[in-house]
Amino acid sequence: MILLRSSSRRLIATALLSQHHLAKAFGPSFPSLIATQTPSSNFSKPTTITTRMTSTATINQEEDPYVWLEEVESEKSLKFATDANEKCLSALGNPKTSDTQTYEKVLSILESDERIAYVTQYGYDEENDDQPIMMNLWKDKNNSKGLWRKTTLESYKSDSPVWETVLDVDQLAEKDGISWVWKGTSALPRARDPMSNGGKRITRTLLNLSRGGSDAVHIKEFDLLKEEFVTE
Repeated sequence: MILLRSSSRRLIATALLSQHHLAKAFGPSFPSLIATQTPSSNFSKPTTITTRMTSTATINQEEDPYVWLEEVESEKSLKFATDANEKCLSALGNPKTSDTQTYEKVLSILESDERIAYVTQYGYDEENDDQPIMMNLWKDKNNSKGLWRKTTLESYKSDSPVWETVLDVDQLAEKDGISWVWKGTSALPRARDPMSNGGKRITRTLLNLSRGGSDAVHIKEFDLLKEEFVTE
């Protein structure tokens, strides 16, 4: 249910007009919108619009010849991807063996130690004069999945920052037997953390990891004080 407090009739007309044009463009498969207005002569009072979405489009999975691709890690799906890659390389050429050496040039840039290590502040280091803690995910030729690491702001601004590894994603993938791909973090707000010591430190965060880089992610709670996953 949506409550509108101003220009309600104009909004309803616009919604219905847009619905009419969309249905005309997309045909009967486009969801229909049913709207009802509560009459009101005083626009200061809310006007109620009730919507119900209906659709005549149905999907029969039995008629989809590629529905099996939803099992992204199955042997059949992986073979399909491998065969498709081979067709592309055959038609477009293999960048690894190209005379332009573009592949090697791009790879050397992506793995260069001269890259800027972009960081995010994660509270303050109480054991080091309340220095801001800077976190970074670093990938190179030895750590293809990444090292989640930290340093202080003072160290970060130096020519040779001293990094401490918090989580080795490559080792985690090997331990779990899953090709984890890093998808970012969501830290617990310090204002809602009873252990933040007055907002100085971030104690918990949620890690987003996907299997093989798929869109779906597994969310794991991580204890930043113990530097380990929360199991309870």
